[in-house]
Amino acid sequence: MNSIAGVLGCIASLCMIDPAVAQDAGGRWAVAGTVDGKKFTLDCRFEQAGGSLTGACIDGPTGDSKVEGGRSHALLEGRVVGDAVNWSYESSYLFIKFNVNYAGVRDGDRISGTVTAAGKTGTFTAHRVPP
Repeated sequence: MNSIAGVLGCIASLCMIDPAVAQDAGGRWAVAGTVDGKKFTLDCRFEQAGGSLTGACIDGPTGDSKVEGGRSHALLEGRVVGDAVNWSYESSYLFIKFNVNYAGVRDGDRISGTVTAAGKTGTFTAHRVPP
């Protein structure tokens, strides 16, 4: 009887997953968005340990002769709590440096949310890129 009760207890504990537990957001993500009417794309590569997110995002082609594509931005901060995914990095335009902050909600292999940069706000979507 004790072994059956132990098995049933283990099964029951699997059914009570804490919704605040961080979902794994590690891997490669293709990000596209718009800020202040300007479109952007990124190739982000994240590693997750617990609720912390590290990695970098690489600029896609910009279409702006003053902004070079292919620049890599190491994450300053990244966090995953439940389905909320947030990260930030430093970027620049000409000689002006600023932080770019993403606040998204994950739904499976998609993330959508808002991005703020240099006092401007926009939106983004991301999808996981298969390995």
